[in-house]
Amino acid sequence: MKLVTTVGVWLYMVAAAVLEVFVSKADPGNINADIVIGLVASASAVITALFSMNIRSETTAVKYLFLIPVLLVAVLIITLVLSFPVIS
Repeated sequence: MKLVTTVGVWLYMVAAAVLEVFVSKADPGNINADIVIGLVASASAVITALFSMNIRSETTAVKYLFLIPVLLVAVLIITLVLSFPVIS
């Protein structure tokens, strides 16, 4: 892997972590904040799998076999967050 790609992935991971912390500190407990954090975490999981596990060099079928469970987990987490009653 090229150095530029490695540094780019590292910078994305740092920016994603900072974004997650900023969103959680800005409005804790908000459903929209939880959804944003979940989406950023899902994107980080995909980036980690593609570059750290070298899935990007696999065939398209193997990529889809990884991406489908990530999307299903994201949907389940969002559904779980939305199932709690909102206390006003």
